Amino acid sequence: MTTPTLSSFHQKIFTHAKSAKRNRFSALSFLKFRIPHFAFPNKILPFPLNSLTPRRPTAAFTLIELLAVITIIGILAGLTLGAAGAVRRHGATSTAKAEVAALQAACDRYYADNNSYPTTTNSMPDPSSGYSPSASTYTNAGQVLFFNLVGSAKLSVAPTSKRYFEPKPAMVNTTPSTNILIDPWGYIYGYNSDGTNAPLIWSTAGQTTGGANTNKWITSWPKM
Repeated sequence: MTTPTLSSFHQKIFTHAKSAKRNRFSALSFLKFRIPHFAFPNKILPFPLNSLTPRRPTAAFTLIELLAVITIIGILAGLTLGAAGAVRRHGATSTAKAEVAALQAACDRYYADNNSYPTTTNSMPDPSSGYSPSASTYTNAGQVLFFNLVGSAKLSVAPTSKRYFEPKPAMVNTTPSTNILIDPWGYIYGYNSDGTNAPLIWSTAGQTTGGANTNKWITSWPKM
């Protein structure tokens, strides 16, 4: 098979195409060696890098946006803490009501066996004259109540008489020689009885200063 002979015109076109192809590969090879290998691995760029090309700006928070976020977080934290405090107060109030009712029932059981309530000679504290749930009037009456209902001077000691009330450890102040029953706020339960009439049992609901509102007290008697 013979190779056809090209005309001089076609030979010039063919030679020009081969030259252009060589030049193109030479330019690409030049770019390949000029561009750092670590910048574009395994890639040959069709154009040289331009150091003056503007970079795309990086997104960032402004000071006003940051302050707005901090303010929102502070508001949410305040609402959360306030709600948590309200839940704790409601829980403490519910616990105190249940404990006052349980103490009242225990005193009734004591009366059924002894025909008398645990007796104290202390008068009812007057909030208007100043009082404290840790004062001696509360301490003395609280010890009388504890000894008669629990049947011993200490919760850790076996009772020497019938036990009418089984307190939880969190309800007992074990520091005095005769333990004392305390409310969920850590203060002594108030107690007053002449032995004949139904006793008065109350919690000051965390109030510790004189002149406090007794309507906030949790009591065994109906509130007016």
